[in-house]
Amino acid sequence: MVIIENEPLNTVLLERMIKDPDDLSLVWPLARYPFDHDQWKEVLDPGKGAISFLVYEGDSLIGHAALDRGEDPQTRVVRFLYIIPELRSQGLGQKLMSLLEDYAREKLAARRLILRVRSFNDRAIGCYVKSGYSEFFREGNLVMMEKDI
Repeated sequence: MVIIENEPLNTVLLERMIKDPDDLSLVWPLARYPFDHDQWKEVLDPGKGAISFLVYEGDSLIGHAALDRGEDPQTRVVRFLYIIPELRSQGLGQKLMSLLEDYAREKLAARRLILRVRSFNDRAIGCYVKSGYSEFFREGNLVMMEKDI
């Protein structure tokens, strides 16, 4: 598995991958359906500090993730993590988290990653816990997790 910066930003590839409205909602609860390219271009704008990654296994596009600016220069926010449905529950999420951590530490000098997940997204929470993340905030169904890298 490799992550490649989605530069220039190509939201068409994201739309082709994230077809199911339930998946889109899990990736980003505020995402409009059908897929709204302008909405995604705004949140993944490299000019605002976002880095969008396409995830490949061999020649196959299998997912997406992003790193965004955090509250300080040493903190980055993991966002929009997605693995195609047929490859879930095989440890690829953990592998992807590890790749994001390496990138954030080595290329962005980050020392901490945080992320938001919904309490009803058990599969994602399990992946994050197995990857070493711990909860530091909860309000309603919003869960915030962190890991020092």
